[in-house]
Amino acid sequence: MSTPRRDYSEIVERLGALPSRRWQSRRVSTVWGYPWYAVERVVSGRVPTVLVTAGIHGEEPASVEGALRWLEGREWEGWRVNWLVLPCINPYGWERNQRCNAQRRDLNRQFRGSSDCPEVKVVKRLVAGRRFQFTVDLHEDVDASGYYLYELRRKPPYVGERIVSAVGEVLPINGDKVIDGRRATGPGLIRREGDSSSLRQRRRWPMAYHFFLNCTDHILGSETPVHYPLQQRAHAHAVALRTALRALVG
Repeated sequence: MSTPRRDYSEIVERLGALPSRRWQSRRVSTVWGYPWYAVERVVSGRVPTVLVTAGIHGEEPASVEGALRWLEGREWEGWRVNWLVLPCINPYGWERNQRCNAQRRDLNRQFRGSSDCPEVKVVKRLVAGRRFQFTVDLHEDVDASGYYLYELRRKPPYVGERIVSAVGEVLPINGDKVIDGRRATGPGLIRREGDSSSLRQRRRWPMAYHFFLNCTDHILGSETPVHYPLQQRAHAHAVALRTALRALVG
């Protein structure tokens, strides 16, 4: 049975309803006929900035829902940081519940060098010349038995174990020794120390590589299993973000 087509205008309405004194929701481009939004909050030039991205794969709805719920809630007020949130990178795919964009490209493999994918160009433009204390990329995995986390960082402190432990109160944790084709560091955790030379050898870059080599030293990729209720998965993403903030910002 095919999944009913979603309505991207619902996302636009939710972004438009955000309180303007707290969040600046900007239409920064039009991609395949869809308005493309970035949401920002600037507290001070003296505090760190956190980047949250979601919806690069259209068949991962809890990533977008998790980002929207974080924006709509009040929990973010507990930390003195600036925010840049890209709540739905692939609106074409999200509306059709498909992984790729209108060009049938997996956007998360298009970040090395120049790209003719308009979504990739917009993301690169928005982060160019900026530094983020850490980034959280929200995803889902259709094959996963439970929640897991990618952590890419050049040196300690690491926070992956704390995040996985916290999310374990919300969702089962993936206990496989090999997750998404990679050897797990521990239950529900894939950690890699950043080695710029080895990353540059990869022919097709995910978005995380571009961020890591250009604008941050710490990448967190939150992955929820799709066979649990949407709201439960979205909440798991919020727990991951909250735990990262507690560990890295205080």
